[in-house]
Amino acid sequence: MSLVIPGVHVDRRVHSHVLQEPLAAPRGGVMLHYDDSSDDDVSLEWFRNPRCSNGYTWLVLDDGRVIELADPAFRTPHAGPCLMPRANSFYYGIAAATNGVVPATRAQVDAIVRLCVSLFRFHRWDEGYARTRIVGHDAQAIWTLEQTRLAGIPDAKGRLLWGKLGRKVDPTGQRHDGQKILDVNDVRNRVRLALLKDARLEVCHAA
Repeated sequence: MSLVIPGVHVDRRVHSHVLQEPLAAPRGGVMLHYDDSSDDDVSLEWFRNPRCSNGYTWLVLDDGRVIELADPAFRTPHAGPCLMPRANSFYYGIAAATNGVVPATRAQVDAIVRLCVSLFRFHRWDEGYARTRIVGHDAQAIWTLEQTRLAGIPDAKGRLLWGKLGRKVDPTGQRHDGQKILDVNDVRNRVRLALLKDARLEVCHAA
């Protein structure tokens, strides 16, 4: 029986296709990604491919549908080496099904905000911590010896990168016009406002 988080509406569950393991650290936040796919069908097909070695807790399609790739009670290999130790466990992984060229749709962003709000409510995380509990992969992913070697970077140059950011560019991307694929600050602000609205409603009901 998988963990069901109140408020998280899932359109489809495909847990068997993504590697998932017990948590190595308590949950403490949400990491945002894009999966670098060209369309929804390609994205879903990749996560059914036996060669797929990455995965997220939730994948959000262009129309806002939410695909649960793994039981939220387990970790997935979505983060890799990061500033935060045990990032695969500490952060839930949420990915927009898009790439470094096509910005996330309004429906995708709306669904991601709803997911984050539900997670904050479930864990009773304060809205004041939205900035630290919601992070982009690019703001956490660091280079290691293993990663520079996988990238074909000689150790003489790689050692200058070890422990530093720059290993990933999602979910912001690197569009020439500066437009962000997924604006992490926008998601943070919308989550914070939704939680503040909750707090105001609670005060009104208590009065």
